[in-house]
Amino acid sequence: MRGVIIILACLALTACGGEDGDELWIYTSIYPSVIKQMEPALAEAFPGVRFRWYQKGSEQVAARLNVEIDAGETPCDLLMTSDPFYYRQLDEAGRLLRYPSTAAARVAADLRDPNGAFATVRIPLMVIAVNAKKVTETERPNSFKNLTDERFKGKVAMGDPLKSGTTFTTVAALVMRYGWEWVEGMRANDVISAGGNSAVLHKLETGERPVGVILLENLLPSLEKGAPIAVVYPDDGAIPVPSPVAILKSTDKPDLAKQVYDFMFGEAMQAAMVAGHMYAPVPGSPTPAGARPWKDVTLYPWNNDLLVWVTERRDEIKKQFRTIMRR
Repeated sequence: MRGVIIILACLALTACGGEDGDELWIYTSIYPSVIKQMEPALAEAFPGVRFRWYQKGSEQVAARLNVEIDAGETPCDLLMTSDPFYYRQLDEAGRLLRYPSTAAARVAADLRDPNGAFATVRIPLMVIAVNAKKVTETERPNSFKNLTDERFKGKVAMGDPLKSGTTFTTVAALVMRYGWEWVEGMRANDVISAGGNSAVLHKLETGERPVGVILLENLLPSLEKGAPIAVVYPDDGAIPVPSPVAILKSTDKPDLAKQVYDFMFGEAMQAAMVAGHMYAPVPGSPTPAGARPWKDVTLYPWNNDLLVWVTERRDEIKKQFRTIMRR
């Protein structure tokens, strides 16, 4: 079974080949451009290891991993996606290797599991953006709540929480704050909810949908290229999406997996996250180029209450969102 899974997974990975030796599979939602920045440092630190990457949206990764777990075996050794609630589910099911990493201990306590099952390795930030040629400064929304105003009908795009972990976290956080009325309001405004953040960016740049709920990491490279986009840090709080790393208990290389896990919190890997326009959770890390310093951003409060509330309702939230959007 393992051999079949590996062959299938190779079809979706960045590369398969190299000399014989230790092999470590990382399932991740990190963009391929960031993986490319990570690979040289990993190769230097672990010269005898062949790293394998399965890269898709967080919810797609979770769907694949669930199928493999149900089948009795998965090649995944390390998991690095952007749905922190999924990690809690995996841990409650006994699927994660609890590891009290001293490297991860530098991360703030509310960004890591107290039992060592997972720890935040990067923080994407969900904000609002507008096409500056289509939406004047005085017309821009100033909060996620604003997006349900009738004046934004037919103008807003967002990702699909059934495919994007960052969009799921955003929807869940806003449902917790505003109730399902927020989703109902977005549906009444004819929001387009499809694909991931890249799809939202395309609609923003073309003006097809001049307002978007989107990750800052997607906007910053576009701004560097001169795109007519303006970032709005919402008054009701930009939504941080703590994105963890965890070791699957089923790994047959636990010692190697722990070494790589620790390495993810080192300077080289954290620098790769920042270069990928994400915030790094390790204290003292620089601010992504073009972004506001973390201390200057009004943030939606991330705490254990949110983690527990959403984890208990993860499937229910997805089902209800789908039901509303299909009306």
